[in-house]
Amino acid sequence: MQIKNLKYLKDWLELNTIAIILGIFGAIGAIIFAKMIEYSKYFFEAIFQRGFFEALSIIFIPAIGGLIVGPIIYKYCNESKGHGIPEVMYAINAKASIIRKRVAFFKTIVSAITIGSGGSAGREGPIAQIGASIGSAFGQFFKFDERKTKILVVCGLSSGLSAAFNTPLGGAIFGFELILANFSPLSVIPIALASVISVSFSRAVLGQESIIHAISFVFNPAEVPFYILLGAVTGFGSYVFIRLFYLIEDSFEKIKIPFYFKPAIGGLLTGLIGFSLVQYGVLGGGFEGINAALSGKLGLSLLLLLFVAKMLATSFTLGSGSSGGLFSPSLYLGSMLGGAMGIIFVHIAPNTVTYPEAYALIGMGAFFASVAKVPLTCIIMIPEMTSDYSIIPAIMLSVMVSYGISIIFLGRSSIDTIKLDRKLSTVKSFSKELSEVKAKDIMSEEIIYMDPDMPLTKFWDYVKKYKKLGFPVIIEGELIGMISNSKVKNIDSKKIPFLKIRDGMSPPNYVYTYDTVPKILNIMDERKCGRVMVLNPDSREIQGIITKSDLLKAYRIAKDIGDDEDRFKISDEFEKEVSTLSHKLYNKIRRPKIK
Repeated sequence: MQIKNLKYLKDWLELNTIAIILGIFGAIGAIIFAKMIEYSKYFFEAIFQRGFFEALSIIFIPAIGGLIVGPIIYKYCNESKGHGIPEVMYAINAKASIIRKRVAFFKTIVSAITIGSGGSAGREGPIAQIGASIGSAFGQFFKFDERKTKILVVCGLSSGLSAAFNTPLGGAIFGFELILANFSPLSVIPIALASVISVSFSRAVLGQESIIHAISFVFNPAEVPFYILLGAVTGFGSYVFIRLFYLIEDSFEKIKIPFYFKPAIGGLLTGLIGFSLVQYGVLGGGFEGINAALSGKLGLSLLLLLFVAKMLATSFTLGSGSSGGLFSPSLYLGSMLGGAMGIIFVHIAPNTVTYPEAYALIGMGAFFASVAKVPLTCIIMIPEMTSDYSIIPAIMLSVMVSYGISIIFLGRSSIDTIKLDRKLSTVKSFSKELSEVKAKDIMSEEIIYMDPDMPLTKFWDYVKKYKKLGFPVIIEGELIGMISNSKVKNIDSKKIPFLKIRDGMSPPNYVYTYDTVPKILNIMDERKCGRVMVLNPDSREIQGIITKSDLLKAYRIAKDIGDDEDRFKISDEFEKEVSTLSHKLYNKIRRPKIK
């Protein structure tokens, strides 16, 4: 027992030490990225905004930015397109938290170009992805297991987001709520520590001034019905935005032109929408527009116009394949919709609603909570950004209602998880899902193996006897390889009598008992294998074997997980995948003819 305690303490201290380093890296990444956006913006303005057609050139600058980033993404790093968070979630749930090291570098470049050229996107998603890739790089360098690497990925993500918004608590909670989905001292403290260190470092360099300037708020119980109504409106508004976003993204995917031209088309459409609204933040991150709404400088018609324009501009920018975040655009949309509702409310009850611009601030939290399904993050982060915690009761009411409305329309899907559902990666953090089915739940403990020194001719005897297409190769309890029907069939039949099993085996494919079905399916797909061994993560002893037919068992388990009101819905894509695999397996279970 004492040895286990010491091991736990060692792991905890190890993760905390690396978390401090990741906090510093996260802050440095956020600072560098912010400066690169500034330089990129200056570059495009200095070169292209010249002469008589200066105003008109604003239309084409986002298209030029898209023309630059498209080939970079296509040729060097496909993961750097889009808004970043879904890619991190997919890596965590389907790729054992392994993110290619090049992602941080290319994500920084393409996002800075996209935002600097006027693309309607935020810097927070890219910073989070950059931090996550740094955390993954540390986990790979120290050869940590999947659990520790996952914690480091979330440390990097939260530290980057915290530095971007100057919100240590909000950034940490975002990592817990959306990505990690479970709490323990081994994970909570390193993530919180990374966020605090990141913000402390970034404040020392960039100062403590908030990027959002809001008026002081006083909670008025008489306005509670209006806070609830605002939540309903923002919840429905978020549904419209998500549907529009994916409608445009799907339309771009269906266009039969090379990918590297699509960001340029999206940039041109963005420029056409935003060139006459530049001063209101339709292009770029949009914080100037947010601050204008928070100060009450915008009228009702303009607020609604900016809401529609920003929805379209963001959807065209990111839906076409450019790189950037959705956090800032979502806050922008929430501020415009909230500000508009505030003006309407003050006309309805002028003696009750005294500060209509405060609804723009509340709308920010309510809108993003329903877009990303992170209610707790928004309740904490919005007051933290403005250093005004008196607004928490009002935000809680609006967030609660907007979150509920969003569930009515979209269930538990968010703007991030919709994309992941299409990749067979169910990663919603608050329901019983397929990702909860582990290798130990579906593996077969009956292992039929072959000795490496057996004659290769014995392979066909095993296929006939056990009705299997492949077997692990084990010697003295150690897994040394796998031998399969497809591999042996490619060997010259004249040589088979003179060969042994070791001559026809391939390197072993294995997972650990805690690995999830999405990861197992991903390994089988990437390595084109039909079976993987299951090992104990501590002793590396063989525990069982999983074949593609065992995925049917995972399918049944996933359908039975959860209470009746919290039933997991199997995606059509996964059901189709399982059906295809099982039929292929059935068609292949017959003895091959030996020439």
